Amino acid sequence: MDLPRVYRSALDGKYYKQPKSGVFEAAGVVMPSDIADIEAVTILDEVLGLARVQYKLRPLCRPVRMDKLTARVDIATSLTGQEKVPPMVEAEIAAEAYTSADFDLWKNVVHVVISDEAGKKAAHDILGLHVSDAARDLARMENKQVAEELETASEKVGGTVYSDWGAVTSGVSDTNPMLAIQASIAYIAGKGYPPDFMAMHPTIWSKFITNTWIGELVHQGILRLAPTGGNFTLPGWPTIEILVDWSLTETPTSTKGPIVGSRPAPAMILGDGPTEAAKYRDEKAGYDAYIIRQWLEPMLVLDDAIDMICT
Repeated sequence: MDLPRVYRSALDGKYYKQPKSGVFEAAGVVMPSDIADIEAVTILDEVLGLARVQYKLRPLCRPVRMDKLTARVDIATSLTGQEKVPPMVEAEIAAEAYTSADFDLWKNVVHVVISDEAGKKAAHDILGLHVSDAARDLARMENKQVAEELETASEKVGGTVYSDWGAVTSGVSDTNPMLAIQASIAYIAGKGYPPDFMAMHPTIWSKFITNTWIGELVHQGILRLAPTGGNFTLPGWPTIEILVDWSLTETPTSTKGPIVGSRPAPAMILGDGPTEAAKYRDEKAGYDAYIIRQWLEPMLVLDDAIDMICT
């Protein structure tokens, strides 16, 4: 492979020359005089910039930036205070409880390849089109992987199941979705974590917003809708943001359905690793290419801070 190879540090966001693949160390910041390196940096910057707005499920995770591919992160789970401490009495020391999360980041890879023929015949910005495609696929892979990890959450509240929110009898929806949602919120809040999101597939979202019980909440101003989702605030409950993405399960099953969780807990962590780009040419085949590798790993770390509403 023909260098240059550069990588973007997840810790400081700067670009560095990379001594060899898989090694992320400050071997020198890329300078304006490094023409070949700048070209790889520009492509990487464009791809990441275009992909960033498409990371729909990343906001559900607390990012932990790391420039190593393996790491152990300690997550605080609980701290118990002491009530009604009498005067002149020392309060008992309550140690914070921790759980460890061991990350071993995987990589998602995209190729931007331009054949000699395409480059010579194209009447449009073919490189720009490939960059857009690469960004879209980076985002698709991350959203899919975050969704898969989200959906490992277990059902906590028995008896408050997902019944088809779109089913209607005589013009009235058969099921009030808020019964199951409120039960999930109550469970998570009871564990000491502030619930603040609900995630679902667009098909379930369409059934949710057309449900006659939910329509009443919209009219009352409790539920507010937006092009990308919505949020609602019930009396006595914190604001719940609704996130919608195609990566989530469309048809609820006995183990998968709409998800309620807490970001501040955090329920999910995203191991956000380095990203590298390298340019090379295959003279025999006749094409120029950029290869982009992104290291990451989403992980569910506090199961009590997230609940799956199942069938």
